[in-house]
Amino acid sequence: MKILWVLVNCSSVKEADAIGKKILHKRLASCFDIFPRLAAQYFWPPKTGKIETAKGCLLVLETLPKYFKKIEKEVKRMHSDALPFIGSIEIGNVDQKYLTWMRGELGR
Repeated sequence: MKILWVLVNCSSVKEADAIGKKILHKRLASCFDIFPRLAAQYFWPPKTGKIETAKGCLLVLETLPKYFKKIEKEVKRMHSDALPFIGSIEIGNVDQKYLTWMRGELGR
């Protein structure tokens, strides 16, 4: 069975922590990590050609594929950005004991 790392760009550690804890308490993820970003650059507002620079952090939520849509909905509800980045990376090889633990923690 595969797992997902759901990636969410957040404007602050405080925001990432609040989102991560909410997802964890809802049993949609088995754990989360927060990584500070030195800088991110992106076009904003749309179609203006202007480049914005921001710091913030990356929230990584560890889950199973069947929980992605629920996580996406919850993140959009809580996130401060009008258009937050929410994506995922599929992890194909996972230790069976870890996977058993993870499955036991999700969706209860």
